[in-house]
Formats: sequence, structure tokens, C-alpha cells
Amino acid sequence: MTEAAKSWFLFARSFDYLGTTLFIGGTAFIALLWPDGADTARARRLIAFGWLCGFAGTAVGLCFDAAWVAGRPPSAAFDPSALVPLFDTPFGRVWFARALLWLLALVVLADLTRRGARAARSLPWRVGAAAVALGVLRTNGMTGHVLDLPGWGQAVVFAHLLMVCLWVGGLLMLLLAVLPARDRDVLAAVLPRYSRLAMVSVGVITAAGAVLAWRLVGSVDALLHTGYGRLLLTKLALFGVLLVLGFASKTWVDRRLRVAATTRGLVVSVAAEAVLAVVVLAVAALLVTTGPGR
Repeated sequence: MTEAAKSWFLFARSFDYLGTTLFIGGTAFIALLWPDGADTARARRLIAFGWLCGFAGTAVGLCFDAAWVAGRPPSAAFDPSALVPLFDTPFGRVWFARALLWLLALVVLADLTRRGARAARSLPWRVGAAAVALGVLRTNGMTGHVLDLPGWGQAVVFAHLLMVCLWVGGLLMLLLAVLPARDRDVLAAVLPRYSRLAMVSVGVITAAGAVLAWRLVGSVDALLHTGYGRLLLTKLALFGVLLVLGFASKTWVDRRLRVAATTRGLVVSVAAEAVLAVVVLAVAALLVTTGPGR
């Protein structure tokens, strides 16, 4: 029964990761690369879906974690006798604060929905969105394996998560909101900007990931012979494939954007990147509840 509750917690945590990536990456994409996109229904729906996944994943994950910690079946997840004691633990308090941050994010989403591009271009909205993003991302460094990292390690975790959101969230926004419109002018403006942002993000992700892997795993033997190490290797392999697909997309942008509208090749490449990125997020959720290899 305990393992069943853990499985449900992992499922909810995956939705939380997806929502975090979509909401933060999507709002950053709109604010930095495509403010006019805030007037499109596709972009607003994608960000709203991200918010829903983030809030629901956090709230439901908190409940199933309570059942898991109490050694009870998933049906006890919403039982106050299991949930209330969790708030006396660091995880419970941090994740409750995370849920409140998601409620605050609803204000950011509502203003974007109401004012569209005017909100995306305004400094108050950008500051509010950045503050919510900072809080949501920071809570990831306050629980789990990274809790024991020193100050510099916490900064590395934050940078790693932020760049993942900018890269993967932007990728999903590109696939589901920008490319379907088939607007040559929008593509010509947005694709090169996103390509440059993705290159910076990948560089930071690679460097930060290497530091965290070294700090958490500790040895090559642990990397090869522990469950955590094998999951990490799986994540790294998927990340490598993502890099290859990303390079293919960038090559297309550099060579063909000026002479052709979006093509099937670019859409397929970006779609494959997006699918693999979601799988990587699921593996990351598994890593959270697996003991480090060290």
C-alpha cells in the first residue's frame, strides 16, 4: 500500500514538473520573445494549462506524500489524520507554501488573460511573474536530495531549473502556439530569438547538471551501480538526443527561415524534442524519490 501511495505521488509530481515548466517557460517566452503572443488563444491556454498542472500536481502530490509517509494506502491521501501531521515536516511546510505560490500565480495568469499583450509588455506584470517564478523554483531547492547542498549548490540548482523551464517551456510554446499559426513574420522574429535563448539555456543546463551530478552521485561506481545513477544516465542519454534534435532545428532556422514558411521537417523535429523533453521531466520526478548514489 505504501508503494501504491508513492506511485501516485510520483505521478502527481510529474504533473507538477510539467506545469512548472509550462507556466514559467511560457510566461518567459511571452515576456521576452513574443509579447504579441499574449493576444493569441493558443498561448494563453497553454500557460493556463501549465498553471493547472502545477497547482494540481503540488496540491495532490502533497496529499499522496502524506499517505506515503504515514504508510497508508492512496485512499488515505485526503484523510486529515494523515495530512495534518505532514505540516510538521519541512517538506509539508515548503510544499504548502508552494501551493500558495501557485494561487498567487493565478493573479499573474488572470491579468495576462484580461489584458493580453499590454500586460506582457508592462513592467508590473513582468515583475509579478518573475517573483512567482522565483518562489516556485526556489521551493525545489528546499526539499529532497538538494536540501543539504551549500549556498553555491542551491544557486546551481536554481539556475539549472530556470534554464530547463526557459528551454523546454519555450519549446512547447513554439510547437503548440507559434508553429500552428504559420505566420511567416512571427516565425522570422521569434525563431532566431528562441534559438539563441535555447543555446544559452543548454550551456547552463549542461554545466549545472555536471556539477550537481558530481555532488550528488560522488563516484563513477555509484553512477553505474545504483538505481539513482542508472536513472541519471537515462536522463543524460535522453538529454543527448534532445541536443541532436535541437541542433537540427537550429540548422533549419539558420538556413531556411528566410526562404520558406514552416515545413514538416521542422515541425517533426520540434515535436520529437518536446516529447523527449516531457519524458526527461518524468525521469526527473523519479530521481526526486530515489536515494542518491553516494
